[in-house]
Amino acid sequence: MRDDSTFPDALPMLAVGRHRDPSDGGCLMEWVSLLAGERWSDHPACTHPLLAHLARSVNDRASDASRPALMRLLPLLTGARSDDRSWSLEIAAVTVRHALRRAGAQDGRELAVALLTLDRLLGPTDGRAPAERRATTTEVLATVPAAAAWAEDFTRAMGPPRHVRGLTRGIVDVSLATVSAASDADDALVAMLTDAVLTCQDLAVIDRARSTRPERFDRTMVGAQG
Repeated sequence: MRDDSTFPDALPMLAVGRHRDPSDGGCLMEWVSLLAGERWSDHPACTHPLLAHLARSVNDRASDASRPALMRLLPLLTGARSDDRSWSLEIAAVTVRHALRRAGAQDGRELAVALLTLDRLLGPTDGRAPAERRATTTEVLATVPAAAAWAEDFTRAMGPPRHVRGLTRGIVDVSLATVSAASDADDALVAMLTDAVLTCQDLAVIDRARSTRPERFDRTMVGAQG
């Protein structure tokens, strides 16, 4: 049973960074920990680690005026977790799609390589042929044709991608830096996190459906909003 004794009647404004206890205020993930009945922490066990990292980063990068918009995501972040390794790939793919729409020429190349790598790593999970891309990948790369062509040549020369340690965290961090530098950074950061949270909601539904009827599920359109 959740202990509500320390949960306030109304949540205060979200604040930057870590806090000793609720009386000092809290960041988005600290309030998630309290809502979930966990120990006060900005690393609650109830949320996927990479999604929680993205949420903490957006909380701290958003302006004071835009940060309250994140509060509506609080209940959705509670319980957004899976042991499926593909969740990290999906979360990173969301962030890089948002970043590509705001990238310069050089950043665009790096981000396009990241998106193609993630797309190929997700191929077996989707049940796609090696040369087949997700529709969401094709759509975003079409907005940066020069970077996409360069990235295609680069990734082909590199050979089959590998899901190495730190890959997805690095992609999320590069994507965050790109979006944070945009002229519409506040709106873009909120939109990116919202997209990632909703994508994880979709993934949870698919995972439940797969566990009951494994012959009927399709992940190729996950995160179509991003």
